[in-house]
Amino acid sequence: MLILKVGGSAITDKKRFEKADKKAMGNIAIAIASSLAEKMKDGKALGLVLVHGAGSFGHHNVLKYKINDGVKTRAQWVGYRKTRESCRRLSVMFVKSLRGKGVPAVRIDLAGVVEQKNKRIARFDTKLVASLVKEGKVPVLHGDMVLDSTLGASVCSGDQITSYLGKKAQRIVMASRVEGVLDSKGNVIAKITKANKKWALSHVKGADTKDVTGGMRGKLLEIFKSKKPTYVVNATKPDRITAVLLGKKAVCTEIRV
Repeated sequence: MLILKVGGSAITDKKRFEKADKKAMGNIAIAIASSLAEKMKDGKALGLVLVHGAGSFGHHNVLKYKINDGVKTRAQWVGYRKTRESCRRLSVMFVKSLRGKGVPAVRIDLAGVVEQKNKRIARFDTKLVASLVKEGKVPVLHGDMVLDSTLGASVCSGDQITSYLGKKAQRIVMASRVEGVLDSKGNVIAKITKANKKWALSHVKGADTKDVTGGMRGKLLEIFKSKKPTYVVNATKPDRITAVLLGKKAVCTEIRV
């Protein structure tokens, strides 16, 4: 099983509320379709799971209704509902784009399979994900709000989903609008290993916009938990997504911790 995590910044304009980048979605869909077709030439299935971030369809509402640290008041529950509706709109749009390029994508409602405790996944029913992969489908999950036994409800990021599912993956590909993991000077960190991961965490370049899931540093912390080979690539260069999904070389940051 392979996991492709598409960052919210790759398919939305995070500075503009509910502004999707449909062209980017289409290009990424083509890259995925190419990967599936290339693998099938060898008579094998790629075994792909797609996870995407919420971008401007999730972060704005979470900040507006102040629900990053839990949902308790009536106003916050309104925010919870609006955030979920917004995230769903983005995911439906992305799945439509994927299907339009021939990708057998199937959307999974995260709140139906995940429960959290104090912002961390406490239960994840992965049977549907595994079943869809076995059938040759591409299950699509996304960052969303889910019920939380401690906080009422909380954000479950696409990065946390990727980290959880990634423990059983062969490798993970993370696509965003940067060339890879950048240091504080904007240079690509070509490889992150056990030897330099502490340095990378302290020197990673922060996000340009406020990110309720912790920006690139938060992504690295989640990636490290999976302990699987991970490749951070530029989503605006779809051929690189295709290459790393197929195990080929491309410009990226390789993470092996």
